[in-house]
Amino acid sequence: MKTMSELFFHRGIILTIYPSNRQKQIIRQNGSSARFVYNRLVAVSEELYRLRKTATYLKPVQDRIDYLETAYSSAKNIVNAIPFLAEKGIDSDMIGNVKRNYANAWKKFRKYPNAGIPTFHKKDGTYSYQTSNHYQLSRKPNSKGLYDGSIRFLDKNHINLPVLGKIRFKCSKKEIEALFNFPDDVRIGTCRISIDNIGRCYVSLSLASDTPFYEVFPETHTACGIDLNLTNFLYCSDGTQIDNPKFGRSLKDKLAKEQRKLSLKRNRAEKEGRNFYDSKNYQKQKKKVSALQKKIARRRSDFHWNTANDLVKSHDYIFAEDLKVKNLLKNHKLAYAITDVSWSEFLQKLSWTAEKRGKSFLKVNPKNTTQTCSECGYICSGEKHIKLGIEDWICPNCGTHHIRDYNASKNILAIGLNILKSAGITPEL
Repeated sequence: MKTMSELFFHRGIILTIYPSNRQKQIIRQNGSSARFVYNRLVAVSEELYRLRKTATYLKPVQDRIDYLETAYSSAKNIVNAIPFLAEKGIDSDMIGNVKRNYANAWKKFRKYPNAGIPTFHKKDGTYSYQTSNHYQLSRKPNSKGLYDGSIRFLDKNHINLPVLGKIRFKCSKKEIEALFNFPDDVRIGTCRISIDNIGRCYVSLSLASDTPFYEVFPETHTACGIDLNLTNFLYCSDGTQIDNPKFGRSLKDKLAKEQRKLSLKRNRAEKEGRNFYDSKNYQKQKKKVSALQKKIARRRSDFHWNTANDLVKSHDYIFAEDLKVKNLLKNHKLAYAITDVSWSEFLQKLSWTAEKRGKSFLKVNPKNTTQTCSECGYICSGEKHIKLGIEDWICPNCGTHHIRDYNASKNILAIGLNILKSAGITPEL
């Protein structure tokens, strides 16, 4: 049987699950343990760093270094160092996955220094942990990977998870039909079981196969450049304009009202000398605030996926600006609007959709895409620089009237096609 890494195609799927109260308690127990182990690994690394900086040799210091290096070198040693991890209900694979994720966080930091070093995970009302799937050695050659492992589907409504056992799940009918029509060589790798801060439970499955999970969209022999902005969500070089839905702003007043109530309940608990985490009224109000924030996020995510799918379906090549959103957020007058529209999240979804549907997506340098005339190539600078807020302008060189965002999208398309040409790729448009 092939391993997950040996299979060519990978995808993930998220299912909503409905565990019993006992199963929820096990999820919280494992989620808390996973956070504890991760934080302990962070603390051990910090202590080792300080101890190794000791200038002179001291036997107690060296003994402590040897103990820390040994006690947390493997999942088995971690269990010996933290006895409660051997209690009933703790998933043994959880510890190994935490240690693997911690090591991957350091690898990411060494490869991308801006990612930052691993830090402590705070309590935020959510619980999640990762576990692994194990197949029996006596697995039949003709059996499907969806139904044979320790993580397996029992039917279209139930799934079996390690330690937790049988749990009812729910997903869209389209996803369910696709799930049970997957090829025979599909494998389930790891899964993440979680409870969010409003009490909803999910399981995320990692799937792999040598057969594609998605159908490739037919070729349209078209290319487009897209300009992301705040006036509207995007302007396409073919003239398509998509309005900015402003999901966050539409519920901003309601969210602010609920957040004020939450703050008042916290202040009252502290004034009376009570821990606000133990206050039932505070916890109820916190769920209301979290539910509103989740509602905004889900609406935005759904809009992003639908927009990305439409763009990929109608174009073979898509080009967009490589925006430095962190720099743009320094403008405090626009920070809320930029956060609400979430350009980075959309571009990531667009990239994923293009890849799985057999299309091409490329980010281009946004330098002067707004200031350049798409007809004659004149770059506006100095006193003729086009300031923020000017929606249309006339080229000082050739006199062409431009709509700011439409002109920028045409420049982005031209830059993208030139990059393909320099790479020896000639699109059939």
